Amino acid sequence: MHFDAHRLLRLVPFGLGLAAAAIFILPGLSDGSSAYAGLASAEFVLPLLGVGVLIGQLPTRVAIVGIAVLAFGGVVGLWSRELVYGLLAPVPGAASHLFLSGPIACATVGLVLLLPPGLRQLFSVPAMAVAGAAVAIATRLSDPTLFAAHYPLTAPLLQAAIILSTAWAASAFRSPPAIIAARILGSWMFAAALLYGGAYVAARDTGLTPPAFADFPNTPPEAKGAP
Repeated sequence: MHFDAHRLLRLVPFGLGLAAAAIFILPGLSDGSSAYAGLASAEFVLPLLGVGVLIGQLPTRVAIVGIAVLAFGGVVGLWSRELVYGLLAPVPGAASHLFLSGPIACATVGLVLLLPPGLRQLFSVPAMAVAGAAVAIATRLSDPTLFAAHYPLTAPLLQAAIILSTAWAASAFRSPPAIIAARILGSWMFAAALLYGGAYVAARDTGLTPPAFADFPNTPPEAKGAP
């Protein structure tokens, strides 16, 4: 199989993005001083990378529609976020973990990546709507600046840069091995979503409540229950 070396040029924006992140963003993430620290966790970065790979491996027309639906889903998600909060509020631990928006986005994109290329085209567009809404809600809820003027603009731009640079790199590799690699990525994303979501729900009771003391033999009735 002939390999065009010029395809490697599409990795340049992705590499430049990684270098810029290492120089300008990672120091602030390590010490917690960056406003984007809340968006640097695996549950929020993985959906962005997954969306980029999905867009890059889709046909051009479907990819363009997917990008538009992704942005539209983000706008609708922000506009109807109160409805989403109400729907997910009964889920244990949802409110304290950004209403599980990260695991929802990760699981949605991961499931579509698991599909064969033909089925991806059918389910990618609705998946983009769900992922866009979930990522937008997560970005809104994880704003540590108390809604400073720059954050609602710069955070989506940073996320868009991650998606588009990943899509540009992935578009150069649509061979069967690349499709298999994308399906493996999808399985990892779906597993990570289950692990994160399950851990959030399982850890809903964070109170340190000691168990009741057992009664000792021959304990006087008036002393029962005393520590």
